[in-house]
Amino acid sequence: MKPFRRTLLPFALLALLPLVGACGAGARADTGPAAAGAGTVTLHIGDQGKYLQTLLQTSEQLQGLGYQVVFDQFNSGPLVNQAFVAGAIDFGVMGDTPAIYAAAADIPVDVVAASHTVGPGYTLVARAGSGITGLAGLKGHKVGYSKGTANQGFLIQALDTVGLKQQDVTPVDVPLQNIGQVLESGTVDAATASPQDLINYAQAHPGAVKLINGQQVSSGYSFWLATRKALADQPRRAALLDLVGRLVKANSWNRAHPDAWIDAYYVKVNKQKPEVAKLIWQAAGETRFAQLDGAVTGAQQRQADLFLANGQLPRKVDVSGEFPAEVVTAFNAQVTANQH
Repeated sequence: MKPFRRTLLPFALLALLPLVGACGAGARADTGPAAAGAGTVTLHIGDQGKYLQTLLQTSEQLQGLGYQVVFDQFNSGPLVNQAFVAGAIDFGVMGDTPAIYAAAADIPVDVVAASHTVGPGYTLVARAGSGITGLAGLKGHKVGYSKGTANQGFLIQALDTVGLKQQDVTPVDVPLQNIGQVLESGTVDAATASPQDLINYAQAHPGAVKLINGQQVSSGYSFWLATRKALADQPRRAALLDLVGRLVKANSWNRAHPDAWIDAYYVKVNKQKPEVAKLIWQAAGETRFAQLDGAVTGAQQRQADLFLANGQLPRKVDVSGEFPAEVVTAFNAQVTANQH
């Protein structure tokens, strides 16, 4: 990975990119295969948890590439944003909240696709024995979350349903991979738990209280972004169009072959027992690619405005700048052509 070139953005805007607490030196995980495919064009892909790499490999969508892809692994969306700032990647995936921070910091990227998940997703769970029985009871209590990630957006939207803001609780910012640990240790009273963390914690602590989940409050969107530099280069743009088409096909394969996907990703990559892996997959929900339209941009704008009301952004952010019409038209066509 190239060293970060912090001169790409003014310092004040770089401050908008959360570092996710202690992720620091260990923030970037291992790199995948040196390259897959052939040709003179190479796309550097910002992946999280080997999700994209595993999805494309298992569905055989890396076969017959006319360009090369290199996967760089990161532990969170904010770190993918930092890689965009550094000029280290051409394409990356992240949740709705990091995409808002990318717009706020004027990172030169555009949204080329959005996927929509219908399912519980994150769950705001109160620690067994905390005495918290409802969302309003979180006021003044310690709540574990990861700043700048989709689970912070989920937390703020969940609190908003009972008229609370983030400043009404005591937020405890921890790396995404440590959410389950702080809940288990009792250092927080509640946390925004992923399906994996929730299942593992609830099995060990039947008294845990599930307060609300993402399906009840979250938009459910994830965003696939590419740099404007890559989009302006015709060979690279053609490769990006092809890659998005392959990702859409891979996601359709995923839905049609759940057992193979559970084994490939949840068991072999995430090292879960098969019976637990199936529960995590069920809780993760079903994902399909969406057209980039007013529903998508509207959901993003509403969340950006809610972040501003919660003091998480220094100024109003117009997210529409990440959705230029000519990019939206070209990449929407790929989704339509390849989704089954």
